[in-house]
Amino acid sequence: MRYLCITMMLIGFSALSPRADGGAGCPFQCADVDGDGSINDADFALFASCLGEDPQSAPQCDCSDMDGNGQIDLADFALFTLLFQNVSDESPPGCTGALGSTANLTAYRPQHGNGYAPFPRTPVPDNLETDPWLGPGIRINQPGDDDPQGEDDLIELVLDVSPPGAALALHRSSSTLHVWTSHTKTPGSEIAFTGDKTSTLPIGPGDSSLTLWVEWTTGFGTAALTVEPPTTSVVKDEILFHAFESIVVALGGENQPTSVPVDPNHGTFLVGIAMYNVGFDVHMFDEDVVGSDGSGEAYNTVVDAIVNRQVDKVAIFGYSHGGGSTYDMADRLDINRAGIGVFSILYTSYVDAVGNNSDVDTSMELRRPPSTGYHLNHYQHGSFFEDLSLDGGPVPNSNPPPTGLDIETTPWGATSTHFEVDDFIEVRSLMESTIESNVTR
Repeated sequence: MRYLCITMMLIGFSALSPRADGGAGCPFQCADVDGDGSINDADFALFASCLGEDPQSAPQCDCSDMDGNGQIDLADFALFTLLFQNVSDESPPGCTGALGSTANLTAYRPQHGNGYAPFPRTPVPDNLETDPWLGPGIRINQPGDDDPQGEDDLIELVLDVSPPGAALALHRSSSTLHVWTSHTKTPGSEIAFTGDKTSTLPIGPGDSSLTLWVEWTTGFGTAALTVEPPTTSVVKDEILFHAFESIVVALGGENQPTSVPVDPNHGTFLVGIAMYNVGFDVHMFDEDVVGSDGSGEAYNTVVDAIVNRQVDKVAIFGYSHGGGSTYDMADRLDINRAGIGVFSILYTSYVDAVGNNSDVDTSMELRRPPSTGYHLNHYQHGSFFEDLSLDGGPVPNSNPPPTGLDIETTPWGATSTHFEVDDFIEVRSLMESTIESNVTR
């Protein structure tokens, strides 16, 4: 009925003089008069208020002259009815009534080496895609960065489109973002930006998706990628990346190798995955990769991050022998810091930490990791008959104060042994919350 009334109103309108700017002043998609990204009743109300008016009399009228003929008339009304509650990839004055495409961007959590293991391939949830902390994190990738197991600093980005073969482009908020069609940056695979916007993306005529790889080249902060039509600024979807300032290392206990899926009885790795899923750069290792002097793959990973990726914040946590290795690794970093660069060990955590001078070491690890800003300590006291006297113990200046928590003094951990202390939800939850409160992503 409302459209019929509008049509009757238009019958008496006289022609207006053509607009000097041809309608080029409207930055929104056709029929999205208020520019909120959807075409609905609010747009119709603004459009109706402009019928018969000079297109240059108000911004909403500028956007209502969709065909750019200098009049807001039946031709514009016809275009509006075609596009109502749909989308358009066009902007005034070039509106034809053609329905636009839809697009969805999905970013994934970081890779490790030549794939995702020891983590599953994990998409960032839609509701976190533009969160500056919980959204997709990305490592700085600059010349000299050591990737011995393969390039792993680029973030996988999947673009899904409808209809297949839709013409779309990317827009970036910062030139620190680069986009490739190859995660190894094969020559010729970079997507070029001109004025921070690409030309039409290489989506095949029958293709409904395109896999891209995003690189962050320098500096900290956040930067966004949006997908939009090549000739307009109609945003279809947006991803906000944050550059990692920290690195988090998780060390399992003896005979706790990493795996995909994670073993539900390996609590240290459950914590690692939980932090990975909320935007931290987490690296998980079997404690055997840390030598008794703290050297090895895990140490090298941290040093590479500090030297070549500008990371200046470190967190390390471990269970059993992994707790002993946490001390050894923190100690080596502290001893060698003058030759490494500027960094802080913001966080360490022991869960029933046992010294790790050898695979058969059963001594309690009772030393606080050197220079750590915050140390969390959980342990149990057990007995030889329960767990062969494999125990952690009180560590000076630990949290909870003053020396950590003997979980056998709690109702929930009263019967704990060494082999299950890392699995309690109460232990894991406190680790996760204290990492959140002490470590910047």
